[in-house]
Amino acid sequence: MRLVTSAIFATAQLFARVARVLHHLAAGTLRIRDLRTGIENVWERTSPSDAAIAAGLMEWEEEVVRRFVTLDDRVLLVGSGPGRDFVALAARGYRVTGVEPARRAIATARRHLAERGLSAEIVEGFFEDVPLPGRFDVIMFSYCCYSFIPGSGRRIAALRKAADHLTPSGRIVISYLTERSGHPALMRLARLSAALTGSDWQPEPGDIVHPVDSAAALYHYEHAFTTEEIEAEAHAAGLQVAYRCDFPVNPALVLVRGES
Repeated sequence: MRLVTSAIFATAQLFARVARVLHHLAAGTLRIRDLRTGIENVWERTSPSDAAIAAGLMEWEEEVVRRFVTLDDRVLLVGSGPGRDFVALAARGYRVTGVEPARRAIATARRHLAERGLSAEIVEGFFEDVPLPGRFDVIMFSYCCYSFIPGSGRRIAALRKAADHLTPSGRIVISYLTERSGHPALMRLARLSAALTGSDWQPEPGDIVHPVDSAAALYHYEHAFTTEEIEAEAHAAGLQVAYRCDFPVNPALVLVRGES
């Protein structure tokens, strides 16, 4: 009986490995719009508790806000989500505007604002696409959402767009993922699949994809950075690092315009 159990277990493990290979091949055939649908789907289905939203700013966010944001600043929060950091900033009197693609998250944030007698503008859509209402003293990419923009070229373009909407002394704050998962060979398979199918997404080292819906071909995307890589993207966008917050898993950078 033990041999039968072991054989079935080994077969299951083999099928699991085959499934991972096939999922990466399938992900490589997706287009940018498909990846963004998967990302949005994850946030639409994510329902943090009211207590989690009320918890407010994380330790690193507190440090960055204390050092780099004043009450006179106009703040744009990219990926304002259901309101954990967005509502906390508004409650402290900051002039904050949000950008968020997930409608359910927007509704939750607005509910939390209303419950506290607060109001703040939320622009619906992906940061890369939407027109922004003016210039800002601080543009903050909410907790690791910079890592959810597919493709280094598109991320650099997003940073350039942010820089174009800064006041002369403005600052950009990004946190990012560093913990890589999966085997690099799987992403190479995805890259081959993308090349063969002519996808407008070219998978890169550090990209991570995984299925999010058992009934549909939806995949969540994120990118894990090395320190050198994230700073290279900032420099490519004409920005320089003013401050590093070196938490081990999700570090953060404060960026300013580079000297011309």
